[in-house]
Amino acid sequence: MTDAGRVCRDAYAAYDEGDRQRIDKAAKGAVLFLQAHDDRLLDARTVRLQSDQQGRLGDVRDILIETSAEGEIGISAKHRHKALKHPRLSDTIDFGKEWYGVPCSSTYWERIRPIFRALRERSGEFWRDLPRKHEDVYSPILDAFSDEIRTQGIAADLLRYVVGRHDFYKVVKANGDIVLQSFNLGGSLKWGDSVKLPQRIVDVSPKPRSRTTVNLIFDEGWQLSFRLHNAKSEIEPSLKFDVQLLGTPDSLARHVIPF
Repeated sequence: MTDAGRVCRDAYAAYDEGDRQRIDKAAKGAVLFLQAHDDRLLDARTVRLQSDQQGRLGDVRDILIETSAEGEIGISAKHRHKALKHPRLSDTIDFGKEWYGVPCSSTYWERIRPIFRALRERSGEFWRDLPRKHEDVYSPILDAFSDEIRTQGIAADLLRYVVGRHDFYKVVKANGDIVLQSFNLGGSLKWGDSVKLPQRIVDVSPKPRSRTTVNLIFDEGWQLSFRLHNAKSEIEPSLKFDVQLLGTPDSLARHVIPF
């Protein structure tokens, strides 16, 4: 069993019997629906779990199912969790190169390096003791990030990195329902129409009444939010994004199973 498999097994075992029965029922409902709409899943040869490292590389699929018919089918499975990704920013992370293949500009580095250098000098202290963290840290870093995104304007590859480099079915159990979606961006899935990738970024702007979040609006109906936050209570020279999907094209297939 892989490390990812052991983590999932232990997490499942930590639930009480009643919760495990509810989880099993939800999983069965999702499996039966997908099998009815993508018959390749009726002939699964192997099922394996992916490590978190693959997510950092742009592959958001948690489960890979190898079939005898047409290779692998991926599933992203979430439980009360809607975030797409949690990528980091720092003075050593070239997000442009990692996300969409275009290195960040010298202007971006000149703006963010002094901020992260100052954070590194305060490592071991606590964020709560930083009196002007929004003015001195969050806002200038978000501004530099937003300007870089506007300048580069790499819409399709940026969305592919955040949403997923491979086609996949997404299954989310939340608020008493099982929600299934078909992210059929490359046209390889049998359930769900092909979904168009964006060709341009229409707007990059701060979320109203927020000092930590910027919203990206693309054409073709895609919308994302990037909320910047400190991952730990102690100061460290990096920050983390919580990326949420705010809007999708009307063609993206969605099915809800009351649970």
